[in-house]
Amino acid sequence: MALISIAVKHVTPGLKQKLEECVFFSQQAGYQAALEEKQIGQWPHMILNCCEAAAADKQFNNVFRRQLAEKLTHYIVAEQALPYLKYLLLHNYFYFPQDERKIILTLAEQKYSDNPGKNQGSLIYTEILHCLQEFLQRSDYINLHGLIIFRLRLWLKLLQQTVDKAVDDFLLEKEYQEFIKLLKYFVSLQQPKIDEIHVTVDAEGNFCLLDLQQQALDWERDIDWDSCEGSSDKEDQLVSMLITAAPKQIILHRDVYTHYPRAADTLEHVFENRVSLCRHCKLCRALSKNTNYKGKN
Repeated sequence: MALISIAVKHVTPGLKQKLEECVFFSQQAGYQAALEEKQIGQWPHMILNCCEAAAADKQFNNVFRRQLAEKLTHYIVAEQALPYLKYLLLHNYFYFPQDERKIILTLAEQKYSDNPGKNQGSLIYTEILHCLQEFLQRSDYINLHGLIIFRLRLWLKLLQQTVDKAVDDFLLEKEYQEFIKLLKYFVSLQQPKIDEIHVTVDAEGNFCLLDLQQQALDWERDIDWDSCEGSSDKEDQLVSMLITAAPKQIILHRDVYTHYPRAADTLEHVFENRVSLCRHCKLCRALSKNTNYKGKN
């Protein structure tokens, strides 16, 4: 007899493995069992066949269905996210070009994978497990797609939030790249006004700009770093000054790219081969001995 039939819209390899584990459990309990795959209408079906004796054993049935609910919960969480992320992206952000949707989908997949909110023991995981347990206790047929769409409210909400965040991050990165292009254009228009500028960080977390002889630049002494509100303002001020100065070469010393990676990344993209990173030069060693970095404001 067919113990349980499972209709699946988006079949992935992990489902068969999970169901074969349930078949093995039945066989270990002394009952003949097998897994059958069928195409019934538009839906692929996975059918768990078990002997009459197993079907008549109420205690075994309860344990078997609980185990099946656990396997299906893990399967949904681990392998069913991608098709629904793709659907939500296409449904809600159809106006993005296909190539951009691919990038956003990759971002969404990574964010979902890293999100602990779906892990075993979480509220979302528990909702899926309880829903499956309840359904399987009263039915021998389950349509996973229907269950996901109509019953798994928290999981779908997590997927939608994941897509929304991926879109936000994509747009921010796109804006950043456009900003970099604009800055590179400004730099290309500038005639170099100084051969070399060294950028370091003092004990207060403020930038220090030094010339080729590693002496403080005259105009740098007039900068009031303390008036900058937070590290982002300082980084923006630094980038603006270096674009204005248009040096032939910029050397970023260790504390810069350690404590201000955003500024270092921006300068590398804007000035490209005119920027070099110093790992541990004589100046870095001297600064390490004479200053004690207190962190960013």
